[in-house]
Amino acid sequence: MTADVTTKATGRAAGEEQVVRPDRERRRARDLLVIMPTSLILFVLVFPVLWMVLTSLRPTTALAARTPWSEYVDGLGFGAYGRLFSDSHFGRYLLNSLLVSAVSTACTIVLACLAAYGLSRFRFRLRGTVLAVVLATQLLPFVVLITPLYIALGEVGLLNSYVGLIIVYVAMTLPLAIYLTLGYFNTIPVVLDEAARVDGCSTVGIVFRVIFPIALPGIATVVVTTFIATWEEYFFASVLMTSDDLKTVQVGLSSFFGEYASDWGMIMAAATVSTIPTIVLFSVVQKRLVAGMAAGSVKE
Repeated sequence: MTADVTTKATGRAAGEEQVVRPDRERRRARDLLVIMPTSLILFVLVFPVLWMVLTSLRPTTALAARTPWSEYVDGLGFGAYGRLFSDSHFGRYLLNSLLVSAVSTACTIVLACLAAYGLSRFRFRLRGTVLAVVLATQLLPFVVLITPLYIALGEVGLLNSYVGLIIVYVAMTLPLAIYLTLGYFNTIPVVLDEAARVDGCSTVGIVFRVIFPIALPGIATVVVTTFIATWEEYFFASVLMTSDDLKTVQVGLSSFFGEYASDWGMIMAAATVSTIPTIVLFSVVQKRLVAGMAAGSVKE
């Protein structure tokens, strides 16, 4: 009797193991179907960045020569970075971009918060028209605006100045910032505004002391979007900033390409350095950025 029970138990265990093993193999096969394309896509995305950094570290003489793969990491150094900051005005370009992008982002966030709060909390007759006009400004190609902007800034003496470029960048990024911020503000209960008013808080105080901290994860998304848009902008900066001392990173980087020859090591070094501010920004706001990605997707 005991032998029969043991035999049946052993048979059941063997049967369960046979059932579990195919399930495990199917799961592994499904995992491979996901992991392999993901790894390939990740490699395609990361490889140009790694190649850019590697090229910036390789000696200048090795860039034009055919080098075996086994010798690609030989002689790596920071000579291109030294030439970048000693033989060019790249440091100045970097400071110009940091100043223009930071001030433009700050102004855009302040104006977007005020505009989004008004559109979110107040109902007025032309509210739909205002939203449509804000959206319509994003449908117009920015290239058609360069001539009227150039004439207008020239009339008021803001050509070739930080202020003129900042005004253009704020006008360029504000519509999208308003729409993004509006989605986040719509998720915040109105009772918080009423409680703040009872405590004697003004409208501006409600926006920046009550609503702004609550919507900070969503605001982080707007900050990153706005900063990257202004940091990477080339067209307006190349036309409106003609002085070499006022050029931004993107315009200064384009000047490194010569007509007959180019220092690719220095160009790649400049491209590598120009990515650092965005990487630092992402690292600082990463947690809030992830939390705010879907913050405005649900309306209460």
